[in-house]
Amino acid sequence: MKAMIRLKPGVEKLQAYFVNDIPYRVKLDANEGSNYLLKGGFNINHLKPNLYPDSDSRELRRKMAEYYGCDETNIMVGNGSSELINTIVNAYCDKGEKVMSFTPSFSMYQTYCDLCGAEFIGIETEEDFSQNIDKLILAAKDQKPKIIILCNPNNPTGYVTSKEEILKLLENIDDSLVILDEAYADFSYVTAMDLINTYENLIVMRTLSKAFGLAGIRVGALVANAKTIEYIWKVKVPYNLNIYSQYAAIEALSNTDGVDEYINDIKKLRKELYMQLEDLQFQLYPSGGNFIFTKPPIDNLFEKLMRRGVLIREFIYKEKVYNRITVGTKEENQILIDEIKELIGGCL
Repeated sequence: MKAMIRLKPGVEKLQAYFVNDIPYRVKLDANEGSNYLLKGGFNINHLKPNLYPDSDSRELRRKMAEYYGCDETNIMVGNGSSELINTIVNAYCDKGEKVMSFTPSFSMYQTYCDLCGAEFIGIETEEDFSQNIDKLILAAKDQKPKIIILCNPNNPTGYVTSKEEILKLLENIDDSLVILDEAYADFSYVTAMDLINTYENLIVMRTLSKAFGLAGIRVGALVANAKTIEYIWKVKVPYNLNIYSQYAAIEALSNTDGVDEYINDIKKLRKELYMQLEDLQFQLYPSGGNFIFTKPPIDNLFEKLMRRGVLIREFIYKEKVYNRITVGTKEENQILIDEIKELIGGCL
């Protein structure tokens, strides 16, 4: 048998991304939302699967522009915001050029760099996982990255960088593209969407996966000034968003009356869950997302809960174990707390 043709070196070292297919009672590991906008389903009989979708997603971009308060020329859509971030990194970075972000943050930022040969530079957060913008600015002036990515609120820690700090970053950085990944911004009080026409180097990422509860349709948006959108359009994959995802997103954006109510419910449930975990001696960090980041008082909490049918995420940072817990429904959160209480009782 002939030897396999090898991947390029930068890719060969990567670990494949697999999602564990684990039976569960409660799924609080992926920051998914509830299906409330399309819970009645939708009629797709009129769609024509034999024809290519609208490559420019015109109607969807018009609906998004109405919701986000900008012009459709400020928007590009894709298969989740992750695809679009990958597109930007590939479009702007040649081999050896630098991309800078805080760590810990969304792990795929480094993967996208590895795929195109860019160098990822991680700036460590503070001990409490706060993100020191002054440290980021100093590092950027020294390292001169092509791109800076700021996840806000940050995933997995939940930390929210203030609007004042974002403005400080933009005022001090004009030779790097600044990507603000706002996948969870609906659950916080900070967005830079209103700054896209003030700062030419600013790109804001949004998604329908979280606050809209539509992770399964994989729809994200890149929002920037029209000149930047036109520039990045050169590398957009044609027909990148299928007809079903476009249609589902348009239907959801045509019925957004319940979005604010859902977001407020998640904030209330987040506060309740935070207090319950605090009572159980969890070390907690403030969160602006639909999740809570914590250092648990129980060893191997991830595995122990998984055996009981409750899924959460585990992160290891500087040899310490942390968990990220999605804010579920009131019933799901109560099952989580009940299971943790039983585990704690068994440890006494």
